[in-house]
Amino acid sequence: MDSKAEVIKISAPEYNLNVLAMDPAIQDFHDLEELHITRSNIPELGTHLLWTLTKLTVLNLSQNNITQPLDESFRGLNNLKELYLDDNRIYSLPSGTFRYLSSLKILSLQRNRIQQMMPRMFEQLGKLQVLKLSGNYLRELNPESFKNVLQDLRVLECRGCSLQKINTEVYGYLPHLTHLDLGYNEFESLSSDDFCNLTSLIYLGLEGNKISALHDEQFVHAVTLKKLNLSKNRIYRVNPAAFLNLPNISEIDLSYNKLEDLDKTCLEPVAGTLQKLSLSGNHIPTSVLRTFLKGAPGLRDLQLADAGLTDIPPGLFPEKLGVLNLSGNTLSFLLPDSVPEALLELDISRNRFKGLSDDFLQRIEFLTSLNLERNPWACDLCHIVPMLERSNTSVALRDVKCQTPYIFEGRSLGALQMSDLNWCTSSSFSDGANFFLTGDDDRIGIIAATASILLLLLTGIAVIGAFCYSRRHAAKYYTHEEKRTAESEAIFENQSALFGDERELSFKFPMDLNEKKISIATIDEEFKKEPIVNGT
Repeated sequence: MDSKAEVIKISAPEYNLNVLAMDPAIQDFHDLEELHITRSNIPELGTHLLWTLTKLTVLNLSQNNITQPLDESFRGLNNLKELYLDDNRIYSLPSGTFRYLSSLKILSLQRNRIQQMMPRMFEQLGKLQVLKLSGNYLRELNPESFKNVLQDLRVLECRGCSLQKINTEVYGYLPHLTHLDLGYNEFESLSSDDFCNLTSLIYLGLEGNKISALHDEQFVHAVTLKKLNLSKNRIYRVNPAAFLNLPNISEIDLSYNKLEDLDKTCLEPVAGTLQKLSLSGNHIPTSVLRTFLKGAPGLRDLQLADAGLTDIPPGLFPEKLGVLNLSGNTLSFLLPDSVPEALLELDISRNRFKGLSDDFLQRIEFLTSLNLERNPWACDLCHIVPMLERSNTSVALRDVKCQTPYIFEGRSLGALQMSDLNWCTSSSFSDGANFFLTGDDDRIGIIAATASILLLLLTGIAVIGAFCYSRRHAAKYYTHEEKRTAESEAIFENQSALFGDERELSFKFPMDLNEKKISIATIDEEFKKEPIVNGT
């Protein structure tokens, strides 16, 4: 390797790390300005190893196995500006560890095993501007670690440090702090005094905590604040005066909380400066949104992704809105008047659109950004024609992927011709299900209709079965009567049984009721059996 090299980068794939140690040969690179050795299992830095690298400005030793860097490890690095020790196994940083790095401006110690901040840990780091401590189990920020040493600090990040409260004394030692990121900690509530000493703060990140409500005058002392991130908390209530005395605020992020109702006066204190508002992930009714958004007529960017919206009534959004995110809802149709004329960027991905009307496409014709991905686009003559006609002039339309009919699934709209399309009522064969359908809704309709027909058939079978069962029982009561009726008819049809061969009438009836035999006898024969005795 050329000893006059100015930048050295040594790394390895994530699944096949290097096993290296710091080699004294590194001292020969006197012109070295940047040294990056990552994913190499370096266990320690050694002492005086970097002594000769006086031109070094960037030292990156992230993703190694360093457990405790020593002050002597950095001796001689008077010009070092950036030091990255992320993703090591550092568990302790004694006082004065970085005392030889008087020119250091960026110190990153993210995702180590530091559990306690020692007093004077940042001694001699008077020029430090960025300090990143995220991913260490600190539980609290020790004011003694910051006292009289970090006067010029601009950025402090301590995300995921298990902080439960804010020690306002810390901020008193950071008069020039502009960026404070305390996301993904354990804060459950905020006090207006929490930020009283942050007189230069521009960005405050509190996302991913457990805050449930914003009270009146919550940020009254953060008068310089421009960006406020409160996303992914548990906020269900925002008091009307929560944003009072924020004359410079331009962005507020309340996304993915538990908001369902908002006071219409909440945004009035910030109406003159608020440019971007994120309410994604909150299921707020459109009737509430309408009155709430009237408090910010100058809004330029509105985020309403995953908000449970089923329709967008005209006049819902501020007229000056330039960026609108409606992704992840259940929208299937948009009226032209539902989006502002000034709109430049629109995201309607992850909805239920099968097509867009010609009037709506004319309204959004001059957008600079349009996201249409992951919709169930139906590439047939009923839904896609207006989009197909404009596909040659719009990249977003040309890249639309068909979902139905089956024969076009996955094909881009730009690859289709008008002659390829079928009517929406014509069936398209679905290979997977082996039946005809035109889309998901049609499939549901077919299933519902089939179920209804089966139900009617089962009902009819049950009625017929019941009728036959009742007829069978009724037949038992009429069996003997039918037999007698048949015999009577047989007698009259066969008169020889009644009159005999000699045409003589017989009055002899069978005595055995169970065996109904027909017998015919004449009067003369009866007299012969019982002779009449003359009484004279």
